[in-house]
Amino acid sequence: MDTWQPSTLSWSCSQAGRFEACRRRYFYHRFWGQDPKLRWRIYEMRNLTTLSKLRGQIVHDVIAEALKSLRYGVTITPKSAKENVTAMIRERYAESAKKLWHIDNRPPGRKISQITSLLEHYYHSPNLNERAREAQQMAWRCVENLIGSEYWAGIAGSSPAGWIEIEEGDFPSFDLDGIKIYAKIDLAHSNGANTIIDWKTGAPNDADKDQLTLYSMYAQSKWEWDPSETTLAAVYLQPELQIKTFTPTPDELEAVREHVKESFARMMELEPAYGPADISGFPISENSSQCAWCRFQGICEGGKLKVED
Repeated sequence: MDTWQPSTLSWSCSQAGRFEACRRRYFYHRFWGQDPKLRWRIYEMRNLTTLSKLRGQIVHDVIAEALKSLRYGVTITPKSAKENVTAMIRERYAESAKKLWHIDNRPPGRKISQITSLLEHYYHSPNLNERAREAQQMAWRCVENLIGSEYWAGIAGSSPAGWIEIEEGDFPSFDLDGIKIYAKIDLAHSNGANTIIDWKTGAPNDADKDQLTLYSMYAQSKWEWDPSETTLAAVYLQPELQIKTFTPTPDELEAVREHVKESFARMMELEPAYGPADISGFPISENSSQCAWCRFQGICEGGKLKVED
């Protein structure tokens, strides 16, 4: 008897984003394992990423490694950061191109979730090499803008003992009125004012402020930081370095709390009380422009492309 069940429902900014963007995509992501005949094919798709997301992850990884190096007194230059970007992109691009995620090619001891699988390779996107070079150049710009800046010099010149959290690859969470919230902070420090920093490789977004406000609630839960005395910084890394800082007001904190609760309630309405979820309750988004970049396009009737068998 098949006993697969989804994980206990939790909330995160990415989970909420999937839910609001397309219910069908959310369905495949959350309930991927309920059909024994399709589960492993859907799971392959669930682990796809795009060059854009890979670029962002590599920039975050390079910055995290630079901060760790600073802890040991090793200074990272813009040149060495760009070299690290190049090495990571080449390694992860090659993993995807060689299909190391496939069970027949997978290195011993590595899970599919630990190996890069690009949507662009999986669905045979055109101009892939050119787009990979563009992703590399944008990642170079991000680390060069940051690590060559006075803002970075200020961080590097401060005491590492005050650096509270550096992105590690775990999934820290906290409880918000009974809801398990995942909140992955890039860097927090207590040098001067308590500060939470979020590196941004994309353009400014209206949701960025709410995300950082939520992080201040995490800091309150974990470190007993007062959100009204916590500096929140969204650091946009390209095309030019742009830093937006603020301290959340009581009204902003309450608004984010209510947003999370309402969002979670909408998700809970579609959770099955027993047995598998009904796909008919998760319609395809009317915004068909999303389909070309959906990882589940190979199985969803809304997709334009198909997976090679």
